[in-house]
Amino acid sequence: MVKTTRPFLLTSIFLMIALVPLHAQKLGYALSGGGARGFAHIGVLKVLEEEGIKPNYIAGSSIGAIIGAQYAIGYNAAEIESLCLNIDWDGMTRDVHKRPELYIGQKRWTPYGNATFELNEAWIPQLPSSVFVGNNINLELFKLVAPASQVKDFDMFPIPFACNATNLVTGKPKTFVSGSLMQALRASMSIPSLVKPFEIDGQIYIDGGVSQNMPINLLHEMGSDKVIGIKVNSTLRNTGQLNNLVEILDQTINIGITRNLSESINGCDLVIEPDLSRFSSTDYAFIPDIIAVGEKSAREQLSAIRAFKACLTDISYSNKSYFDKNLDSFFVTDISIHGNVHISPVKVMEYLGLEKNKAYSANQISEACRFAWNSQVFSSIYPVLDRLDNGLYTLHIHIKERDRKEIALNLSYNSDDKLNAGIVLSLNNYVLKNSRLLSELKLGGKNELNVDYVKNFGEQWGAYYRIFGYLNEKTIYNYEDHHKVNSFSSIDIGFTSGLGLFAKDIAIGEFFVFSNRIRLYSDISQVPELPRQTVTSGFGIKQYHESLDDFVFPSKGLRIINRFGFARNVELSDYIYSSYHGKAEAYLPLFKTLSADVMINYGSYFNSDVHDKLDPYIFGGSDGFLGYSRYEVSAPHYQIVGGGFSSLLAKRLWLSLGSQALRYGDSDVWGEQKDWELCIYAGIGFQNKMLPAKLYLAINEAGRFNSQLSVGYDFDIFQFSRK
Repeated sequence: MVKTTRPFLLTSIFLMIALVPLHAQKLGYALSGGGARGFAHIGVLKVLEEEGIKPNYIAGSSIGAIIGAQYAIGYNAAEIESLCLNIDWDGMTRDVHKRPELYIGQKRWTPYGNATFELNEAWIPQLPSSVFVGNNINLELFKLVAPASQVKDFDMFPIPFACNATNLVTGKPKTFVSGSLMQALRASMSIPSLVKPFEIDGQIYIDGGVSQNMPINLLHEMGSDKVIGIKVNSTLRNTGQLNNLVEILDQTINIGITRNLSESINGCDLVIEPDLSRFSSTDYAFIPDIIAVGEKSAREQLSAIRAFKACLTDISYSNKSYFDKNLDSFFVTDISIHGNVHISPVKVMEYLGLEKNKAYSANQISEACRFAWNSQVFSSIYPVLDRLDNGLYTLHIHIKERDRKEIALNLSYNSDDKLNAGIVLSLNNYVLKNSRLLSELKLGGKNELNVDYVKNFGEQWGAYYRIFGYLNEKTIYNYEDHHKVNSFSSIDIGFTSGLGLFAKDIAIGEFFVFSNRIRLYSDISQVPELPRQTVTSGFGIKQYHESLDDFVFPSKGLRIINRFGFARNVELSDYIYSSYHGKAEAYLPLFKTLSADVMINYGSYFNSDVHDKLDPYIFGGSDGFLGYSRYEVSAPHYQIVGGGFSSLLAKRLWLSLGSQALRYGDSDVWGEQKDWELCIYAGIGFQNKMLPAKLYLAINEAGRFNSQLSVGYDFDIFQFSRK
């Protein structure tokens, strides 16, 4: 009897196991990193959605974490595609202070510096920890996943989510399953040496792909029984593809990624690997193409995808938590500042312009941080929203102050002053709070030492005082028929000191006193018998307004500078005179890439009888009349008017075409009828953060050509500071 019953029981148990699953199977998606190649995830997700496959869990690394997080908080593949295509991913890495967003007080100095280095406590320059600071990345990520601020546990997303990063100090992987989603994603995509490592609670993290590029183990820990892995990282380069720093760095990172990927990919039940061989990890300009390749590759694997789906016993999805993916209004009851050292929380709040007990959208909070970052006192500043139990929010502002001591290298070339190499020391809030000391040593075609100190009272509106001292030596050439015939040297030493007012983005005005001594070693063109040494002292007023979208290649806005100078005391000045120099430029966009511009440039010593003794205005060159070289003509009275069109194509190539008219003489050109000299010009340029370049070609009425080439920031940094 026992022998008969035992086989029967065993058979019954076997049939029960075979026919009824012990539990519903859970499916997880593992999304690998790969830079711009990671947008192929979107195309693959489209196809999986069409096949009715939906994951119970998602885990991602680097760009895979960013795409996966959007999927987890409720966006479908088409919505993610739309969101991603509306983001300037390439521009996210370019942390450039936009000229229009600077306060007028910050525009006292022209752009300078091909490369900038922080100075440590021993005043030794420090190499940066990365190519990109990543402040724009922080703010874009905040906006992208702001709805996730309503929960702290990633398991409470519509699809539970996890991502990973790598601890830079210990080398150990770090899993993020709660907290700030924005911070978790930023840590996960901190590509070593390219994007600055990210600090959270005192720990420093780099890209999660370094420790595990396909986070399959996270899915198993979350409860996944089956895993679909989407692999988009670049393969190792061959010898012929290792030609520069970026390629070698990418290869170095990929060696570790390839090793850990090969160790974990066997944990996938299905691997989808789009053919992205023609794309690099930095090809953000080809996102639509990369998405299309991901979709095409998934469709080519439809048979494998459908076979995998058929093997799933049950795709049970039971996460019913409430989550509003469209949430975009956050009532902020408190604002907390973190990371400040020298700047008080009150001052940070002043930069931000945000208030407590007020509702803000994610974009408003992000723009407030971007506006504060343009103050140039923060290396980074980003927000984190923390939802309270009552449904209201605390806004945490995390800042890293810009180092107060910096040194910049400024290498430039132009056709007139030739090659110049400069070192610029900047001390921000170092001598006194809310002050700046800027000192430049320049050698080459011009030899200069300039020291400018400004103490502000107020940030956006207020007053200031300035002390500016300078010593410069330069060579100026005499011309005949566009050819140099001789030259003279000039040494100028002096100072200006002023009191001024500034009003946000409107204007800045200053009353100043000055004194300078010029020693000449030869005659200047058209003005013979100049004294060997001249001392001038006096006072003046000056005004500046600028609303240009770009200083080097403007396409929109105004720039107006006016300067009056008066010497009235014979004991302090060799000459009694009144002078005025002013320039106004306007740029008007006509189409998306085409702008019209007009300009008037005027200088005069009025009726002062000094034109045969005092240094006259020099008005040729790229900043004046293009028909002449910079030092080719000079006079105590001149007027230039001009107009033309310019276009900035693909944000890099600049083209310009226009005409100018010039009249000058020994007496005021407004008071007498003067003949105009005309020229037409064409310009071409290349916009580059380190070395912008421009080339002008001009032809005058006589058919003579003149060319003007400038490379780098060849502007006078202290053009507003001078008398």
